[in-house]
Amino acid sequence: MDPSLAEMTKAAIEILQKNEQGFFLLVEGGRIDQAHHENQAGKALSETLELEEAVQVALDLTPSEETMIIVTADHGQALSINGYPARKSDILGIGDVSGVDNIPYTILLYGNGPGYDAKTVGEEQEKEEENEKGGGVAGGGMGRRSDPSKANL
Repeated sequence: MDPSLAEMTKAAIEILQKNEQGFFLLVEGGRIDQAHHENQAGKALSETLELEEAVQVALDLTPSEETMIIVTADHGQALSINGYPARKSDILGIGDVSGVDNIPYTILLYGNGPGYDAKTVGEEQEKEEENEKGGGVAGGGMGRRSDPSKANL
């Protein structure tokens, strides 16, 4: 089994602290991004907690008066909390049923990635009209929801 991010952070700090001139250490929770790219919200959240543990290890092992710890992201993901889920709802569960098409949707929803469909409402009609004129349709837009029962949470 691989060491955790917190274990690797601890080992790195213990080695680097031997340098009397100080050190710079970059710790990346890269699996957060990997999970988001696969629309695996549960895994992304779990990996975020792993990063939190690593930050806590760094705080515990370094003197606050001599240490600057910065926690940031290099980019974001198109993950949103949908609708108005009831308090204490499972964040990885079904949020509600759409009033438009009666399809259930998850509380957490990605706006792109696996399952994303770039067709927009009305695009099919535009495409037909353009094809009648001999042209085509370019562009994308808002995606249609995927079937949440097939979501890899």
